[in-house]
Amino acid sequence: MNKSKTIAAIDVGTTKVFSLIAEVFNDESQPKTPRIIATSIAPCNGLKRGNVEDIKLTSAAIKQTLQDLESRTDKKITSAYVGITGSHVSYENKRSPLKDVGSYGVITPDELKTNTTTAKSDNGRILLHAMPISYTLDGADGIRNPIGMHSDAVSVDTHVITADREFLDKLTEACKGAGINVDAFVMEPFASALSTLTEQEREQGSIIIDIGGGTTDIIAFKDDRVIYTAVVPVGGFQFTNDIAYTYDSTYESAEKAKMDHGHTELTAIEISENISLNSNEECQIIEVPAREIGRLLRERSIELAQMVQLKLEDLRIDNSSSMRVVVTGGGSKLPGISHLFQRYLGRRVRLGKPSITWHNESEKLTDPSQSTALGILIWAYSNLQDRPEINDKNKYADKDGRFLQKLLSNKAFRLSPWIRPTAQQINNQN
Repeated sequence: MNKSKTIAAIDVGTTKVFSLIAEVFNDESQPKTPRIIATSIAPCNGLKRGNVEDIKLTSAAIKQTLQDLESRTDKKITSAYVGITGSHVSYENKRSPLKDVGSYGVITPDELKTNTTTAKSDNGRILLHAMPISYTLDGADGIRNPIGMHSDAVSVDTHVITADREFLDKLTEACKGAGINVDAFVMEPFASALSTLTEQEREQGSIIIDIGGGTTDIIAFKDDRVIYTAVVPVGGFQFTNDIAYTYDSTYESAEKAKMDHGHTELTAIEISENISLNSNEECQIIEVPAREIGRLLRERSIELAQMVQLKLEDLRIDNSSSMRVVVTGGGSKLPGISHLFQRYLGRRVRLGKPSITWHNESEKLTDPSQSTALGILIWAYSNLQDRPEINDKNKYADKDGRFLQKLLSNKAFRLSPWIRPTAQQINNQN
């Protein structure tokens, strides 16, 4: 009998929870990529702009997806990798000197790893990721890989990501209430990048704009390294709420109108087209010109594009830069939004769909709203390679100093080896 392990990945969003379960075989004759065996989605009303406000509602949504997965696969899920984002997440680039480096005559991988992982949490915040951007050796900066070099003075530019301790406690409690432990928290924009960007895009420079339910996450890559991340507190919920508030309709009716008839380009909407909305007044139907709905969606899209542009100004790159923009997430499915972003950002923009070839349910997993969960699975699988016991938390730490040894293709994904906060590591910081 073929032995296998399972990986569960959960994207806890403002409007929904999307979970999946994958199987990894230990048998050499089996595929070397995870085989996704089931996915599940449930509405979620426990978060606001990515922040947990109602633990019970959040837990109930997570539990609903897990019970669905278990009933369809006959597998018991006791732990999962969980995505994290929200306005509580903070990002900054820091330059720090490295101590006791080069004691063996040259810089070694262990010395770099030890120095990078000594960052601590403070002021009620938890360190999630510390991602080296580049190194400076004896005043010469921009060095990507100093291993094997000689230097008397070494410093590192690091992209540091922290999260609010209270939020993590709430999300952990919600997961426990659903009957699972957290294997690790994974930054959602990073996960989305794993499933949508090509190797060339990561190398040449790309910006992911992940439009979720309550927030829009931004992450920028250059030379295969994360150089910038940010969160904008606007997402698909606000688009729908604009319609519901303007016409005093139910949220569900407004969401259906957005999904079925929405467009950011007014000329793409017939002048004579009307949309029926269910009023909050009992048994009343409102007839609204489709172009008026489109106008609301266009105005909100322009506002979001302008907010993103303000964030990107922190990158200090001009509009002539070759950095491509990739728009993904559920909000990216709004027709016309990619073209609108291209116009307002002054950059090439494409729609980001998961680009990994999967087994079994591959034909169903190309929706931009599934990018994050698939990226979480990629992240989890990469950390479980070459480990005989997948669920052995004592063996979770990377032994060989590499983060993503191989993606699900045969090409190396050369990212920092230290992007791996586990639930145990977070508990140790308390």
